[in-house]
Amino acid sequence: MPILFGLLLAGGVAVSLMLLVQRREQHRETVRATVLQTQVELLRAAAADPELVRAAAGQRLSGAEPGEIRRHLFFEAQVTAWELRWRIGALTRHQLGAYAAGLLADEEGRRYWQRTRTDRVGLSGDDEKLRTFTQVFDDALQELQTADAG
Repeated sequence: MPILFGLLLAGGVAVSLMLLVQRREQHRETVRATVLQTQVELLRAAAADPELVRAAAGQRLSGAEPGEIRRHLFFEAQVTAWELRWRIGALTRHQLGAYAAGLLADEEGRRYWQRTRTDRVGLSGDDEKLRTFTQVFDDALQELQTADAG
């Protein structure tokens, strides 16, 4: 009887730990989604305000025309919104690939990705979802470049 009690107790502890880990991960995903949504809102505000456009663009776009900066911010907001949808499971890999191919089909979209890819890869760290997200864009770009070469 003591062995059975010990096994039941161990099982209860294991289930409790699994629930704790699951809740913590769910909380992290909720926080990430909130941050991404806030980022999109900030980008939207920056694109509407000429003073904020320059501040949001940073050094990488310091010599660019205001229109190019606004398009860059639009792309950033769009990609961030896709990332949010991807993170919460509202986009399949196939759908994300179609969005990526659409963005990268245009020269301006490719320039955007070239400017931001390194930062996005650097931010992904050990986040498998974010690494996959970036890989989908890289794959779409590779397919476009292969099609253009052929």
